[in-house]
Amino acid sequence: MHKLRIKTLARLALKAVTSLSGLVTLTLLFATGAANAVVSPAEGKVLFTNVNVWDGLADDATPGMDVLIDGNKVVAVGPNLDATGATVIEGNGKTLMPGLIDMHTHLMFPMGLPAHENDWMPATSGAMAREGFDIYMNQGFTTLRDMCSTANFAKAVAQGVIDGPRLYSSGACLGTTGAHTDWAPGTARLGDDYNHKRTGTSYVVNGAEEWRAAARQNFRDGATFLKIMVGGGVASAFDPLESITASPAEIRAAVEVAEQFDSFVCMHVYQDEHINIALDNGVTCVEHGFLMKEATMKRMKKEGIVLSGQSFVSYETFKDPAGIPGFGPEQIAKGKAVNKGADDMFRWAAEYDVDMFLGGDVYTYDLIPQAILNVTIMDRWFTPVEALRASTSGAGKWLMKTGPKNPYKDAQLGTLQEGSYADVILVDGNPLNDLQILKDSDNVQLVMKDGRIYKNLLD
Repeated sequence: MHKLRIKTLARLALKAVTSLSGLVTLTLLFATGAANAVVSPAEGKVLFTNVNVWDGLADDATPGMDVLIDGNKVVAVGPNLDATGATVIEGNGKTLMPGLIDMHTHLMFPMGLPAHENDWMPATSGAMAREGFDIYMNQGFTTLRDMCSTANFAKAVAQGVIDGPRLYSSGACLGTTGAHTDWAPGTARLGDDYNHKRTGTSYVVNGAEEWRAAARQNFRDGATFLKIMVGGGVASAFDPLESITASPAEIRAAVEVAEQFDSFVCMHVYQDEHINIALDNGVTCVEHGFLMKEATMKRMKKEGIVLSGQSFVSYETFKDPAGIPGFGPEQIAKGKAVNKGADDMFRWAAEYDVDMFLGGDVYTYDLIPQAILNVTIMDRWFTPVEALRASTSGAGKWLMKTGPKNPYKDAQLGTLQEGSYADVILVDGNPLNDLQILKDSDNVQLVMKDGRIYKNLLD
């Protein structure tokens, strides 16, 4: 069996990204091609033996199982499978489970929003985005959902031009002048061009017809769903959290376009009133929502609305938002306000069993290696299996609702069953009993995506 060791590389890369000063070191690592060298192409059949299998759905893992991979799909799960013609990987009682899915990434902003508006051109931002892939994969994430992103980047991943985790893109986020998408410099005048528009990460659009045209452009470019800005944000300069930044007509225009593509709209939002306005107009996915009221959580449960949870950023990072690169006094104040509401929101989500998936919402080089903490911190409100479902099958269910633009329709995503994509991780220990073992990336000993081994720490 061809075994690839990346422990030393991974530790160097993670050490390099613990501060922005490590960017040069990380860039050198990737420039040498060392990170890409960890990929092992899928070669026929691979048989995992003697593993505890968690399928992404069940309450517990099933011990003493084998899993047969053929190409990029799981073809059999059971005891004592025939190993004829297969490369055998002995699991030694470790946990084999679906690869993790991060449903709220920002790959295009690793140096922070102001820097990518003022300092870096689109090609450079794209090159930086690629560097994040290996950091996510090392933590066990085999699929990412990129918010406010260049859909063409996701297209390149789907076609194998760029190697890395599966990537779903919202295309450019949609918002009005002065909204959370308005990342132009403070000196910008109405109608000025701006770098994030050129990059394809945000569109400042006003009125229903502009929203409809921008939404159609996103799907044309390869977006699989839409993200809109309904209320103010934390990381942007011009939009107080109390401000509603989209009209019902604008929201409905985006929803109508998404429905035409058999997909859905996710909304960036915090305030309770703003959430309900958007739900009234057909939005089915709430990103953030930390300042909602309990009655709104009950409404979400009744109507089948999904909550996209960013627990680490809201509950931990925003305890001290002054430490986030690029945050000024306004962003710091907003971060503290969000932190106060996060605990109640997640407690209600657990109490009412609201449909949920998880996304780290981390994007700077010092935060990306901490994306796994968005999963592990969930045991404050949820059981380990509930947190893991939200990071695997729960996320996969919604990714499969992205209609004909979904580039990954040929198998199940987020599960480990016959007919699933061969996106699996082998964990030393049982995260269903102790979610915290995932915090040490060395416990994620093997990562396979699409039948290819990207990480192997096995002896």
